[in-house]
Amino acid sequence: MIHGTCGRAFSKSPCMKDGYCTKYYPKTFSSTTVIDDSGYPSYRIRDAGDRNQYCNKSNAIKYLFKYVNKGLDRVAIGVSKEASSGEDAQVIDEIKQFYDCRYLSACEAIWRTLTYDIHQRWPSVMRLTFHLPREQNIIFKYDDDLEEIVKEEKGKHTTFLAWMEANKKFEASQALTYAEFPNQFVYDREAREWHPRKRGYSIGRLNYVPSGTGDIYYMRILLAIQRSCTIYESITIRTVNGITYSSFQYACYFMGLLCDDRKFITVINEVVELASGHQLRKLFAMLLISNSISKPERVWNAKWTLLDGILYERRKALKN
Repeated sequence: MIHGTCGRAFSKSPCMKDGYCTKYYPKTFSSTTVIDDSGYPSYRIRDAGDRNQYCNKSNAIKYLFKYVNKGLDRVAIGVSKEASSGEDAQVIDEIKQFYDCRYLSACEAIWRTLTYDIHQRWPSVMRLTFHLPREQNIIFKYDDDLEEIVKEEKGKHTTFLAWMEANKKFEASQALTYAEFPNQFVYDREAREWHPRKRGYSIGRLNYVPSGTGDIYYMRILLAIQRSCTIYESITIRTVNGITYSSFQYACYFMGLLCDDRKFITVINEVVELASGHQLRKLFAMLLISNSISKPERVWNAKWTLLDGILYERRKALKN
């Protein structure tokens, strides 16, 4: 990278500010590269009789190859007839547009001709699906017989159900979470079973679930830390200290995986200074829709007295 002329010779240079170069050019000539008092390198700059200065390093070849050899810019010129007001609109040739967009530079063409890898993905990542009891997805075509599909899929395991079955068979699997499972086990899609891995490894990633989807969101939280799960109601999923809760949300809450909703109470305390009762109720409704509050009834019982205006609105509606 070459720094252009600046200073008194060219005061309008973009690097100039208050009469000085913000990049501190021209640099002082030096016969060696040293580290200054601030810890920055002061590169070797030889006095070649002019003020054009540049620095370089060993991996600059790769840097220059990326930008210099990207290929020439493509210029296309087309001659067409401009449609007058009385003529129909010009027909768009989508096939020609597709070929125009498929332009390859010289570098990419050679790279593909020599069959070099265009991209790499390593290590392999496996998307791990999960579902609530009896809510697994079944993929079928629009013209398939639904009764045949249900009969065929009945009794077959999904990736998630097969993981639970593997926890019953293999002792080594009981120390792994669902996300850690692909590291030591391989999933057979034909047999729909997990088998111990003989070589290599893979990374497991639980599918993303928005917080507003309900119980399956809290189930994902539990699956990220729980091990040796065999059934939905097992001690590692919905049972905490010997108590089996009715939902995954309550299990998360009593396991300490969710916040205690203090921040929501604090937010309401801050907003009440400026907001009206109608705005506070709207804020609380937004918190409920986002499914962010662990115990909505606790927040409501703690701050419902601040939501003034309810009596006034009812009197206004009833003309009383």
